[in-house]
Amino acid sequence: MEAKFIGKAKLTKQGQLTLPQEARQDLKIDAESEVYWYEFNGILILVKDLVNLKELVNLVFKKKK
Repeated sequence: MEAKFIGKAKLTKQGQLTLPQEARQDLKIDAESEVYWYEFNGILILVKDLVNLKELVNLVFKKKK
C-alpha cells in the first residue's frame, strides 16, 4: 500500500469540508454516503467503512520489512 495525494480541502465557517472528486471516485463514495474519521498522533484518517482502530493503525503505519 502506498500513500496517494488526493488534493486539499478548505474548512468552511460552518465546519464543513468537501471531499475531493478523485477521492470520491476512487472510493466509490456517493453523495449520501457516510465516512468515518480517526485521529492518531495528530494524523487525521478518513475511511469509507468502520474499522477496528488497532487494525487501522497497523495497516496505515506498518513498517516495511
